[in-house]
Amino acid sequence: MPVVMIYGFTGQYAGNSEYDWNHPERNDVYKCMLFLRQESESPDFENAKSECRRYGFADISDMRVGKLHVEVLNTDLYRGFSGFYEEALAHGGTLVFYPGAARDEGGVNPAH
Repeated sequence: MPVVMIYGFTGQYAGNSEYDWNHPERNDVYKCMLFLRQESESPDFENAKSECRRYGFADISDMRVGKLHVEVLNTDLYRGFSGFYEEALAHGGTLVFYPGAARDEGGVNPAH
């Protein structure tokens, strides 16, 4: 059964995305989260980095991973993540970047 893993990272948006999405400013650095559908709970950093590059990110650093536990999507704190979870299950993944060029500002800007 597929699981959704969340990969947090910092990366520079370089452009040349394979996806048509509401991308950030080119050449700026952003904190991001990649929601990635996998068949296993084992971390797959190479696949995650490859997917980040498909979204147009380069110089990916500080990548970490955790499993998204479905039951938390029913709580007030994580309810807003349910759309990202559903998108990852349906399409294989989705990427969220935080505006502010890797500063702790602003809200979430989803890929789809």
